[in-house]
Amino acid sequence: MNICIFGGAFDPVHKGHIAIAESAVKKFNFDKLLFMVSKNPPHKSSHTASFCHRINMVNLALKGLDNKFSVTDIEAKLNDLSYTYNSLSALKEIYCNDNIYFLVGSDIFASIEKWYNYKKLFDLAYFIIGCRPGISFKNMIESVPDDIKKRIADRNKIALFEIDSFNISSSEIRKSIKKYLEYLPSNVAEYIIKNNLYNKEV
Repeated sequence: MNICIFGGAFDPVHKGHIAIAESAVKKFNFDKLLFMVSKNPPHKSSHTASFCHRINMVNLALKGLDNKFSVTDIEAKLNDLSYTYNSLSALKEIYCNDNIYFLVGSDIFASIEKWYNYKKLFDLAYFIIGCRPGISFKNMIESVPDDIKKRIADRNKIALFEIDSFNISSSEIRKSIKKYLEYLPSNVAEYIIKNNLYNKEV
């Protein structure tokens, strides 16, 4: 099988994330796409919502989609910071006979030189880079080291993926849930309100 791992904080998951996932499955004909929710990111401040809440929100967001889409809690099972290398290594052991792809936004990939063991990541997965609001492919390519520039030019285990998505980020949503309710799946919005996540203006 061809399995795509979509990594992120999903704090909260929004319609843009779902659109990216659906577009990737359609374009690359993946058999399965797993949302990999980060637990302890090494290069980011702590998440606003707990890991449990973020897992629950992704599960809610996927209701109604076909069974190609699901969530993995692999990072909860690793007693370490959420290094992509360790997470992909653990998933590779589970899906040892499958092809692993890693879907990530251009804004995140731009900092790949800072990722733990980044040069060995391509032994584990084929990278699908989606163009995300805030950083173009041109700017992203300027930010990455020369070995990654060469990989991109040679299409060596990296594919650039133009996506039609909502021009919204989770950080914007966290600042004003009320303002951006339309960008959230309705059941996710209800969950946020019920559990009093992010802010109290709703």
